[in-house]
Amino acid sequence: MKFTDLNIHENMLRVFDEIGYVELTPIQEKSIPFGLEGRDITGLAQTGTGKTLAFLIPIVNKILNENPEGPVALILAPTRELVMQICEEARRLLKYSDKKVSTIIGGTDYKEQLQDIEDKTEIIVATPGRLIDHIKSGKLSLANISFFVLDEADRMFDMGFIKDIRYVMKKCPDTKQVMLYSATLSYYVIRLASEYLKDPVEVSIESDKVVTDNIDQKLIHLGRDEKLPYLVNLILNDQEEGLGIIFTNLKMMVPEIVSRLSRFGIPATGISSLLDQKKRVRLLKDFKFGKYKYMVATDVASRGIDVDNIKVVYNYDLPMDTENYVHRIGRTARAGKKGRSVSFCSERDYAELEKIEKFLGNKLDTIQVEEVYLKFPEGEFTPFVGEKLKEQNPNQNKQNRNGNFKGKNSFLPKRRDDKFKSEKPKEGNVKSENPRDEKFSKGKFHKKGKPTYAKKEVINPLDEAKLYLQKADSVLGSEKPKVTTHPSKKETHVHKEKTSKVKQNKPYEPKNQNYDKSKRNLFDINEANHNDVKKPVSIWKRIKSLFGR
Repeated sequence: MKFTDLNIHENMLRVFDEIGYVELTPIQEKSIPFGLEGRDITGLAQTGTGKTLAFLIPIVNKILNENPEGPVALILAPTRELVMQICEEARRLLKYSDKKVSTIIGGTDYKEQLQDIEDKTEIIVATPGRLIDHIKSGKLSLANISFFVLDEADRMFDMGFIKDIRYVMKKCPDTKQVMLYSATLSYYVIRLASEYLKDPVEVSIESDKVVTDNIDQKLIHLGRDEKLPYLVNLILNDQEEGLGIIFTNLKMMVPEIVSRLSRFGIPATGISSLLDQKKRVRLLKDFKFGKYKYMVATDVASRGIDVDNIKVVYNYDLPMDTENYVHRIGRTARAGKKGRSVSFCSERDYAELEKIEKFLGNKLDTIQVEEVYLKFPEGEFTPFVGEKLKEQNPNQNKQNRNGNFKGKNSFLPKRRDDKFKSEKPKEGNVKSENPRDEKFSKGKFHKKGKPTYAKKEVINPLDEAKLYLQKADSVLGSEKPKVTTHPSKKETHVHKEKTSKVKQNKPYEPKNQNYDKSKRNLFDINEANHNDVKKPVSIWKRIKSLFGR
């Protein structure tokens, strides 16, 4: 069936003629006629089958024919990228009219979105969270909504939007036409359809034909450390024209893969949740218009990239969710075109490979590993200079007006203010740079304006050790030293206390030098036992003995 066979407005036929759209896809051929009749629709089709036009054509056709004012169509999608894709497609269909399309997504300014709504936009494409914020604030009314579309319904339920969807649908009139599209027919999709759709027409497209017939799927078994060099060699030796997408499970790997590809002269960029929304939108546009040849992304973008000229999809990591595999490779072979996918399977991916092959119902064709591709190519390459992906912390190493750096991670020395040299300094207390100092000495400025810090008293390490040992001796019962320090002098002196002259007890010494020890009396024995007791030796003497002193 051709677009010219549809009973639609001539402005849309003019757009299709410019774009080059002639034949309808199966999902479009089955659902558009019922949509033009005003019937509720439940569409079951995989991504890349052309379902965006399937629900946009009936909406735009009615807007062009009846010329309404204000929002009459509301389209909900799970991700910001998918919202932007739908919005761009709707604006293309409204090219030869003054009708407007507005987006309501997170990560953008509230005032800009409210301004678009106040400008009497006819179509609103939104994510549920930010849309509810505008509804609860009273700035947006859905009283005139006649079309309600839920795209990627299964994905929205997986992301926990079921309560938000019910809230929004209740705010819309009961007479609205509902079109619900989903890749899988889950329990929540069936329940929602039974509650809010009136006698819906069921349209389904077999997903197996989309995957097996239009996409050439290949698998390569590699080690974790072999993936990156193998990817670089595959891309450098690929002579086919077109764009490519590289999917990874880890958002921290996105800048690493982009950096390595750029080093070998491959025009590459990447998107993940690490980037703000405006930058992600800008990079997607640059990729679509050919500034970058390869896009590295996580699953956040697996359903939001709608580019016609994608020739290949690389699965750097196999997805943990089997359905995401179909969504990833569905970025190629759009609207019935041919495409190919190459998946890397390492020792960490075997469990996911088994699930994917079971989900597809067939084994993936395995490519023999090229030994020369396991190492990075040698030679001279002109690096591709692109945009940095990792946003820096705004508080890190940020300079204030005086040129001083501030922030938690600031490690650079502070630059002295230029006015400091011209002003006449005053005397004052100057703190020592050592935070352990409890007292600070006074310092003065020189005539040139440079502060002179009073030097802290320097103690010889050997004298400090002596001081410590003398204190230890006093604790052990030896002579107590009195320690005095003079701040004005560089050396520290230790003064002993003056002791009063007291007669010390001396051991008994017989006057007779020819004293016979065998004839000692009792007193002699006591004195002898007293002399045999060893006197305590100070720690200082023990240490000096180690040095031979």
